[in-house]
Amino acid sequence: MGLQLTNIQKRFKRRDVLAGVDFFVRQGEIHALVGTSGSGKSTLLRIIAGLETPDVGNVTWNGAALLGVPAHERKITLLSQTPLLFPHLTVGENVLLAIPERSREQAEHWLARVRLAGRYDDEVHTLSGGEGQRASFARALAADPRLILLDEPFTNLDPDLKYELQQLIREVVGELGLTALLVTHDREEAMLVADRVTLLDGGTVHATGTPRELSETEPTFGDFIEFEGEMYPLTQFGVFDDEDGERVELTRHLVKFGVRLGEYRRSNGEYVILPSDVSYTTGRAYSLRKK
Repeated sequence: MGLQLTNIQKRFKRRDVLAGVDFFVRQGEIHALVGTSGSGKSTLLRIIAGLETPDVGNVTWNGAALLGVPAHERKITLLSQTPLLFPHLTVGENVLLAIPERSREQAEHWLARVRLAGRYDDEVHTLSGGEGQRASFARALAADPRLILLDEPFTNLDPDLKYELQQLIREVVGELGLTALLVTHDREEAMLVADRVTLLDGGTVHATGTPRELSETEPTFGDFIEFEGEMYPLTQFGVFDDEDGERVELTRHLVKFGVRLGEYRRSNGEYVILPSDVSYTTGRAYSLRKK
């Protein structure tokens, strides 16, 4: 049950943008489609949304064909890189556009769900970039979709806002039992957000699997470590002294949703993973400072 793409082919100006793509998005999961610019991921997203038609191939939802179904009847919503909000409407009125009965109560419900409670009557220009994306997300949810397409929605946000929106989308999609397809060029982002990942290269599927599986089988996917059942991308290392002058080595630096952890090796050879600015020994905490 879910979204099935079979042998999708698309050609533009004598160039095969998609050369026979097959992949499956399970109902209830967040699936990431990862590829560089020109790999065909945006074209694939437009085909799913009903904004493009493939030259060859089929798209189905739970076995029912989507090709030929108008975009507005597919129950698929899109969250793009830039918030697509009408500036002459209030924040809440933008959300109302997705609600057939135009219920202010429902619009306020969805605004509260994306942490914009009390912002119904605010003008769009008063929203920050992250708030604008959350308002767009509220409108997407209000349309009662079966599938949400995420077209690099975190690209234009600073790191803190990006991590906040990533967490919010994972939380809400999971709680509501929705299905989401994230298109991104950022493999770390795919690792953080998605349940499964498809790597697209040259218009064809290179590999599909969970982040854990791809970190083990695809050398180019990235370098990650497992900690308490979660996968973390590795970034840097360093050597520190604790407050007593004892050498403590930060062997790996882990980042997830903006939370920084470190894998430390103490002088006795013991390893421990803790917040990256604190190391604990028996009954005592050390504040680390770079040597």
